[in-house]
Amino acid sequence: MTWSVRPLLVQGNRKIGEAIHHFDLPAVKTCPGRSPTCERVCYAQSGRYAFASVKERLAWCHKQSLRADFAQRVIAEIKRKGVLVLRLHCSGDFYSADYARKWLEIMRHCPKVRFYLYTRSWRVEDITPVLEEMAALRCCRVWYSIDRETGVPAKVPVGVRLAYLQVDVDEEPELLDLLFVVRKVRRHAQRVGLPLLCPHQANKAENCGSCGRCYN
Repeated sequence: MTWSVRPLLVQGNRKIGEAIHHFDLPAVKTCPGRSPTCERVCYAQSGRYAFASVKERLAWCHKQSLRADFAQRVIAEIKRKGVLVLRLHCSGDFYSADYARKWLEIMRHCPKVRFYLYTRSWRVEDITPVLEEMAALRCCRVWYSIDRETGVPAKVPVGVRLAYLQVDVDEEPELLDLLFVVRKVRRHAQRVGLPLLCPHQANKAENCGSCGRCYN
């Protein structure tokens, strides 16, 4: 009999490309720093994320992340698969400081892997210090996700960059390093030719693997 172990890490999707691995959680319920805006337009509540199979997997991932051996299991899987780039949370976010510290442990044990993430959990007081420790690591790229409702953080730690979510054409985004736009704004953003616009949103042929802007 052949036994198979369900992986914690999944390789590739249309946006990030085939070479990048990712780990995901259920949207909203694991997003304590969410704003009404990001919850309203969240892509991880529709499309393929509405499939029963995807919902089941995300719920399973959440359950696994609560286990005491989560970090050790992820570290072993990273080494077994030879993971080079790992995106945290195409869906979901750091839902607690304890959970964030598990990923900090993983990063410290896997310094040759390039980790990158977008998070609104910078808005949660006890999670913020862990994110700052992640940003201080050479192997990790931390993006604070912001929008009109969150505003710009009072403190932007060294190593942290800002990704703005624009939901209306008439918005004038504040200080930012990268711009994401919802569908109704996309054509306007392309006409403006803003160099900060996510390349995948400007051209679907681009993906994170071919771009590398968010993790290099």
